[in-house]
Amino acid sequence: WKQPLSFIVTGQCCFMDCQLYQFHYINKEMTWTEAQQYCREKHTDLVTVTNMKDMKRLINISAGDQKEAWIGLISKPEFIRTWFWSLPGVEFNESETNWKTGEPTDGESENCAYLDNLKWVDTGCGATKISLIDSIIKM
Repeated sequence: WKQPLSFIVTGQCCFMDCQLYQFHYINKEMTWTEAQQYCREKHTDLVTVTNMKDMKRLINISAGDQKEAWIGLISKPEFIRTWFWSLPGVEFNESETNWKTGEPTDGESENCAYLDNLKWVDTGCGATKISLIDSIIKM
């Protein structure tokens, strides 16, 4: 039996594939690579959105915190216009995206994505931003 995806708004948690995840901001400015390393060492990874239901729930949780924050979405330079979630084993679904109008611009070095007013934007990975992460809660 598979637990349905749901959020407990007061605790900022959800059940995803029978695991409890907590989404929160790390209010320390870092590059995308530094943010991913930090998240993987201390939590799970930068936030991953597997479908639009996840994005809508994340929007509901983040509604009061509309800061620019790294998410776990990256484009590898060797694959033009191809995006990947940084969390291993999770595929990016091109038909379920939340790009800001005109994005991704796919500039020469714009290979990392961040959340800006609850929409995705691509930018250079060397920019510094806070991070939006998810962590598995041990039960």
